[in-house]
Amino acid sequence: MTAEVPADLARAIDKRSTELAYAFLKKLSEKERKAAFPAVVAYTKEELRDWRGGYAAVAGLAFLGCAPTAKRAMTALNRGSLRWERRLIPRRMAVGLLGQRDVPWLGELAQLWAQTSALADVDEWLLVDAIAGLAGIAPPVTAGFARGWIAWIRSETDPHDAITTGHYASLLLPMLFEDDTMGRELQSTFRGAGFNHALLRLAGDDPKIRAMLVNGCLARLLRGGRPGDLRPFVTLHDELRVTPEEISARIADYAGLADADLGTVAGLAQRSLRQADEAGLLEVDTLLDVTAVIVRRKEKGLIKTQISWVRKAAKRHPARSTDLLASLDLPATPELLPLAPPVAPTVPEMPPPLTTPAEVAEELSAIMSGDRSSVTLERVLAAMVELYGRDRAGLAAAIGPIIELNRPHLVAQWAPGYWKQLGTVVCDLLEPPERRSMWLMEAFAELRADHAIAKPLADPERSPSALLEIRLATIARYLRRSPVPRLVATPTQRNGHLDPEVLLDRLEQAERDGWQPWRADLVQALLRLPRTDPGDGVRRRADRLASPAGQAFAEQLRAGHVDPVVVAYAQEGKGGRYQWYGLLPDRRVAVTMEPPANANPVVTALFSLPRHKKPQGSPWIPGSGAPLWTAALPSHREVVAAWSLAQLAMSAERGDSSEAAQILPLLAENQGPTGPATQLALVYGMTAPDAAERVAAVDALLGFGADVDWRATGRHLGDCVAAGSLVLSRAATALRDTAEAGAVGTAYEIAVGALPALLALPKTRVGTADLLQLAERCARTLGRRDRIEGLDAVADRGGGSQYAKAAKGLRDALAGVS
Repeated sequence: MTAEVPADLARAIDKRSTELAYAFLKKLSEKERKAAFPAVVAYTKEELRDWRGGYAAVAGLAFLGCAPTAKRAMTALNRGSLRWERRLIPRRMAVGLLGQRDVPWLGELAQLWAQTSALADVDEWLLVDAIAGLAGIAPPVTAGFARGWIAWIRSETDPHDAITTGHYASLLLPMLFEDDTMGRELQSTFRGAGFNHALLRLAGDDPKIRAMLVNGCLARLLRGGRPGDLRPFVTLHDELRVTPEEISARIADYAGLADADLGTVAGLAQRSLRQADEAGLLEVDTLLDVTAVIVRRKEKGLIKTQISWVRKAAKRHPARSTDLLASLDLPATPELLPLAPPVAPTVPEMPPPLTTPAEVAEELSAIMSGDRSSVTLERVLAAMVELYGRDRAGLAAAIGPIIELNRPHLVAQWAPGYWKQLGTVVCDLLEPPERRSMWLMEAFAELRADHAIAKPLADPERSPSALLEIRLATIARYLRRSPVPRLVATPTQRNGHLDPEVLLDRLEQAERDGWQPWRADLVQALLRLPRTDPGDGVRRRADRLASPAGQAFAEQLRAGHVDPVVVAYAQEGKGGRYQWYGLLPDRRVAVTMEPPANANPVVTALFSLPRHKKPQGSPWIPGSGAPLWTAALPSHREVVAAWSLAQLAMSAERGDSSEAAQILPLLAENQGPTGPATQLALVYGMTAPDAAERVAAVDALLGFGADVDWRATGRHLGDCVAAGSLVLSRAATALRDTAEAGAVGTAYEIAVGALPALLALPKTRVGTADLLQLAERCARTLGRRDRIEGLDAVADRGGGSQYAKAAKGLRDALAGVS
């Protein structure tokens, strides 16, 4: 203890007691508070480096109670683990202290706080809002504060009452359109209760809010961006049901959107302007300008709609009919596509660990309510293992009611293996044993046997989820008989990667404390190491480790990750049936995986896929479970892609919407070589029946950059379409969106790779002309001069078919003919 910190305050901090700290700070004078501040900051420095310290609440309260200025208070609140745990600061006590201090900088503090935090946590937002209210200022107008306000509305039982409270709506709703990433706040449904529904209801009640939302949608769409960021605003605009009169007041904006990169945005402009025209509110000259833009686009649906619209308009305006009909002449050559440099996906860090039983109970309740994210699950597992040794009774008391409440879900026969294993873990945490519910004892008796740890690897329907099942079985088996202070495999990034230096720190601490990590936990930790160079300093420290776990880590750093041999092959299923899913496709391209020599049992099992003569079905759909797979093997995306192929292929072949393609952009965020499995996964994603799945595939095409052999991907596309199992027009649309988003080279290579197989078919597949036209636009943009097998034969056919014209257009582009 340092002499500068008052003894009572130091005692409160050591005990992590906000009540004691609050009671003591209230007694101090303003001069005494300011004098103690530097010492309090120094006193808590080391503890705030450790996220397990649980110092956030009491340290934050002490900082707010002693800080001499807003800037110094904010600097202290950004220290160490407190930066991620400010939500734990007790709001009533913090506001009470700040109100008693009566300092002039509370408004500045609220503004600084709102600028430095996303405030996605409701409790932190409520604290900042309370400070702003105490200062007598308007709510801070920042994207972070707006996100917190939206989160608060969603947490309320009556969202409409919440959104109409105070003046927040008029101040914060414009932020939806000013920050490029705010579209994700609108990605949930517009039906039923919730923020989106409350927003529409508010717009119906308040004309000013409605006008602001319409203007905001148009401004955001005019600014452009990634498809996934823009589509929520298209949906919001459609849900607002903008009237012809509202459209006529914004004609210039809608006309500008007709040239948008994203086809859905151009479609919005076309629908709106036609609505205004049919109401007699659009000038003919404006229609001519818009038509000149639309007919140069490559979306056939937009062009057909424009032709129909113009022809009807010509009848309404006989004096201008000649001009209108002449505007339908298509341009001789297509416009060039935009070129944008590839942007590597950024992977955020994991949120701070859970430190109290109450936090664990809250996150466990979220899991039971449907949150299957790896982030939530990893935080819960890490906290349960650590709190088991520190506060077992408190943990059991906190989670017991949640387990009892969710009994039907935990014992359901259809529940996946990892779900039942999680039930085993939480069951074993309930104390005392004689008070545990009998249904829990019976439901998980088999899972508590030793063979549960090895069983997932031997299951013929295993998947990357087996890693999680093994870890859960290990926790359930050994938490009582040979507990460890902590898990070592908890990732440091949301995609599952684990910083080598962080793992090194954990293993060094384990050696100093004299314990060994559980084997399954260590295997998962090593598989989570990134493929980037950890640096000589980390390797030297690792070489000094003496424990078996430390030596395994050092060897992993020396040897690096091992990879399987992945080979594509064709399966034949003509005339056959799945056991449960109906008819087999006539043909499917799948992959085999051969594990590397001398691999451990876990790697051998997960890096192996046998050859099957017929296509295989699978009951597991990796939509909500996709993050569990990618987070288990974040440095082996080819392996994860291989396990995903059966689900992706079934969705594309059968026309079922399965959300399977949601795994594709997650793979793009990860590391590791790509090969036929990744290429085929993208092919099946591009040809998925559901538009949302194809959007996920487009995001993956943009995210992978140069990490994939795109020409080989195209060859797989052409091969599968030629075999009759996939719909080409879906892929053509996805590739067009990819090219219009700036990845012109990616779209071109896939198209050129697919065309030889498609051009050789005796009967043209629907979508081939679209692919030829896209390839022409890409070739002219890139200045490519490739030779495509079979192109001349189709181009020389002559005639007026769109197919032949498109082939000739591509040949001319490749020859440099304008």
